[in-house]
Amino acid sequence: MPRTKPLELTDEQLTDIVRKRRGSKSASVEATASATKDDIKEIASNVLYWYGRKCVKTDDECAERLNEFFERVNQTGEIPTVEKMCLALGTVRQVVWQWENGQGCSQNRTDMIKKAKEILAALDAELVSRGKIPQVTYIFRAKNFFGMKDQTDLVVAPANPLGDSQDPESIVEKYAELPEG
Repeated sequence: MPRTKPLELTDEQLTDIVRKRRGSKSASVEATASATKDDIKEIASNVLYWYGRKCVKTDDECAERLNEFFERVNQTGEIPTVEKMCLALGTVRQVVWQWENGQGCSQNRTDMIKKAKEILAALDAELVSRGKIPQVTYIFRAKNFFGMKDQTDLVVAPANPLGDSQDPESIVEKYAELPEG
């Protein structure tokens, strides 16, 4: 069997092939990010600071870790996120969500998580109001992490403008005496 020569493609041709296989550029963080390599190194360093932490076991440990988390982000100026807070607690978002909803922990821990997330929500709200993060980013985070939603609640209450409910015969009797016309 004859050996074939490998197909030689230019960088542009390879990029086109990869783009077609991956789909839209808008779905690619790499293709749409404006972060420099130095930005990514700094962000990775901030996130990896918390990597490898053991999951908090006690409420006191949870409080200490949350305090350390907020003190560190205050000192470094990095943006505190729910994801990073979960890493600081040594666990994942699903577990923190369970704690927030009172599952598998004390009421004290539930309250701590709710307050910590309220701090994060307040920071996001301040950032968006100052134009420091895009509104769409804030909306996404507010809906996914802070319980906000696009919803109008309508309350339907039964009301009878004629007073107490009456059977049809009594209504007919009541209005039968009215003059016609």
